[in-house]
Amino acid sequence: MPLKVKLILLTLLPLLLISGAIGWIAIHQATSLGEKEVATFRASLIAAKEQALKDTVDLALDSIHHIYQQAGPDDAHAKAEVARILSGLRYGDDGYFFVYHEDGTNLAHPVLPELVGKNLLNLQDTNGDYLIRALIETAKSGGGFHQYLWHKPSSEQIVTKLSYAAWLPKWQWMIGTGLYIEDIGLQMSQVEQAVQANIQTTFISVIVLVAITTLLILIATLAINLHEHRLADSRLKELAHKTVMFQEEEKKHVARELHDGVNQLLVSGKCHLELLQQQLTQTNTEQALYHRELSEAAILQAIAELRRISHNLRPSSLDDIGLVAALDNLLNDFAASTGIWINRSLTLNHLCLPTDVMTTLYRVVQESLVNISKHAQSEKIDIELSVIQNTLQLIIRDHGIGFDVQQAMNGKGIGLRNLRERLEFLGGELDISSQPGEGTEVMVNLLLTTDSPKLNTTKGMNFDDEYSRPAG
Repeated sequence: MPLKVKLILLTLLPLLLISGAIGWIAIHQATSLGEKEVATFRASLIAAKEQALKDTVDLALDSIHHIYQQAGPDDAHAKAEVARILSGLRYGDDGYFFVYHEDGTNLAHPVLPELVGKNLLNLQDTNGDYLIRALIETAKSGGGFHQYLWHKPSSEQIVTKLSYAAWLPKWQWMIGTGLYIEDIGLQMSQVEQAVQANIQTTFISVIVLVAITTLLILIATLAINLHEHRLADSRLKELAHKTVMFQEEEKKHVARELHDGVNQLLVSGKCHLELLQQQLTQTNTEQALYHRELSEAAILQAIAELRRISHNLRPSSLDDIGLVAALDNLLNDFAASTGIWINRSLTLNHLCLPTDVMTTLYRVVQESLVNISKHAQSEKIDIELSVIQNTLQLIIRDHGIGFDVQQAMNGKGIGLRNLRERLEFLGGELDISSQPGEGTEVMVNLLLTTDSPKLNTTKGMNFDDEYSRPAG
């Protein structure tokens, strides 16, 4: 999978997961709140109708109170008058009062007069509810409400009815009335539809918001990725160009060294050998010996020059005598050629380093010395190479004029950047600290672990030994 796709997924997946969780929570809470609102609304409607029914029954009881209080338990005339009064009381389109004896006999029913005189104790609605029994028991317990299915006169349909029943203990009568509450179901259906519409609106809003946010992040990520890709390409081309130019400069330097140094020495030796041959043919022994010495000197100088050039290209002493000795020779040569005093402490504790690690560390020191000799204007250099626990540390410190590190890293030179990249490839770090007028410190930290594919250095490690040389 391309890195760009991984970065986009890494950006979008957390957003989608969080958005999904937030959306689910919002919808769940909206659904729960809607259900609570529906239940509360239904309860309030039922409570309002129950209160209306109780108030209506109380008014009916008030209308017969004077007759009931003055009548005796067996006063047939009073009972007939009360039944007549209750049968004549009506309210609304379908509101009326009914009366039942304790044994279930209907005593008054203005809407269905054919029920009067019949015993309806075992009457059941379509749900199997013994409604007359339930109303009588509710009335005996002090009055209360009961729901059942009953015939609605205005619509000729069987609908839900809510009734309130009161008890007349002197006569063992149950007086009740009821309201048809199928309209509550219709209102509840409308409320539930409104709640569902709100939940759908919330869900769609969350989806749209997540989609817009995802699209914006995707566009921004692609734009940033494209910009960084172009910038990386530009920097890569610039680095490649600088690397090629650096290689060309190195080739020109080597060619100049060979032409101006080795070539001239070899030409001089060739001339002296030719003169030696002429002098020998002329039996001029003194001149022959002179030209022989000059030719030998020129050849020896050429050999030394070749060794110097090859040493700069690849120090063979790293493989022959190790990093510490190679650095020691490098520092001695640098001190002899520049006159800069070097305070050194080189300790590896018999640590065995891979070739590429030794070469990189050597190049760091070499590059640092070249920079110090060219720019630092320092009379003293401190160099420390040590092993601290499981870390190899190299510190090169001068006491010169210092420089702006960021400006130097962004400049045309690529030596420091190349060294940093090589160290990072080995799992190490190159840290350069400097301020104008305060000197410069170059620090290399290289972790010594067996997990690194490029650095396996635990063999031969002895932390009790120390190797150090005095200042050069």
